[in-house]
Order: sequence, then structure tokens, then C-alpha cells
Amino acid sequence: MTKSCWAFILVLALISLDTERAFAELFSSKIKGNTQSWALSSADEIQVAQAIPESGDPVAHSTSFPDFESRFAKGQYEFGFSLGYGFSINLPSETGVSGQRTEIRAVHFFPNFKYNLTGLMGKSIYRGALYWVIEVGAVVSTVDPERDGQIVDQAPTYMLGLVPAQLEYKFLNPGRNWAPFVFAGVGGAWGDFFEGSDEISTAFEFILQGGAGIEYFFANGTALNFNYRLWHLSNSGIKGRNVGTNAHVFSLGFSF
Repeated sequence: MTKSCWAFILVLALISLDTERAFAELFSSKIKGNTQSWALSSADEIQVAQAIPESGDPVAHSTSFPDFESRFAKGQYEFGFSLGYGFSINLPSETGVSGQRTEIRAVHFFPNFKYNLTGLMGKSIYRGALYWVIEVGAVVSTVDPERDGQIVDQAPTYMLGLVPAQLEYKFLNPGRNWAPFVFAGVGGAWGDFFEGSDEISTAFEFILQGGAGIEYFFANGTALNFNYRLWHLSNSGIKGRNVGTNAHVFSLGFSF
């Protein structure tokens, strides 16, 4: 009888030890799970605190499009092109029979390379980035050039151009996926516009241009823009005459 009691007590002890060990493991796992949940909750609270600071106003990046900071960081570059249509303007007026300059209407096609020189800088509405731009391309007339109502050359006439020194400033805001921009540049061109034009007299001409536009950014890294430029040709007095040709050019551009 005594042996049976001791055996019964030993069995109970072993069961108790196993039960205690199982309970301890269960309790330990619960503690770990709660710790993870607390950590996640804390991270969520930190994110909420960052999104809604003490002032109560959400910070700008809460509505920004993807990769705003990295997309416009210093050293970033892009390739693209612009395709547009231009027409010469009587500015300033000439001293011919009718006071009109040679009328030239032409297609402008200029591939380009843009390099971010500064990264994001400035504040408020002036926040943005400064780009160095290189353009190279062609201008081809689509209508016979005219002066004083008379045809002076046969289309197509052409100019091949290179603008290696151009600066462009984009006005950037993390809360929108578009940006206005302004630009100005100088370069050179070679072609046969001078054969029918009374305002320029050499095959080589300098290009001066400046303008503005609006660019729309896509999430995949590409962008579409519409721009206007005032385009000027002259030879800087290398040979007379050198009145110069001026044109309005409206272009649609794409970059990637």
C-alpha cells in the first residue's frame, strides 16, 4: 500500500513538472508576441507622429509622389527630345518695302541631355533644381520662305544646331507631380537659311534662345512637357548683314 502511494505521488510530481514546463513555454511565447505587437504599435505611433507633428499640420512628404528627393537629387540626369513648330516674327520691324522680315515656318526637332547641377534648393515657391542642358538637332522649313509677299527660296531649307550651354530651372514641390520651368541657352547652327533671308548672311549663325514651360512627371521616371521659346539667329557681326532672325517656337517634349 505504501509503495503504491509513493508511486502515485511520483506520477503526480512528474505530471506537475511537465504541466509547469508547458505553461512556462506558453507564457513565454505570449510575452514575446506581445513585445512584437508593442514594437509594431510603437512604430505606427512614430509614423503617425511624423505625419502629424505637434502643430497638427501634416508634413509635405505625406502627399508626395514616389522618390521625390532621389528623383531630383544632385547628379541625376535624363535624356529626351522636343518636337515643335516655329514661325519667324517681325521683331524688330525691318526697313524693306513693307517693313517685313523674311517669313520662315519650320519644324524644330532637338534631342537633349539634362544634368541636375544643384539638387533641391530654395524654399517656398522658389524651391527647385538647376539643370545644365545640351541640345542638338535640326530646323527644317515647311513652307517656301517669303519676303514682302515674294517667294525668296524653296522649301525645305534647314539649319543644324548645337546648344551646349543652356540652363534650366524647375520649380519643384513634393505635393504635386508637375512643375513650371524657365530656361535660356546659347549655341551655334549651320545651314542654308541665309540663301533666302535678307537678315542673315552666313551659313554659320549663333543661336540665342530663352523660354518657359510646364512639365508633368510620371511615376515610372518619364516626363512630358510643353514649352515656348523665343529663338534667335545671328552671326554676331562676323559678316554683314546681321539683322538676325527671330521666331516663336512651341514644342512638346518627352524625357526618360
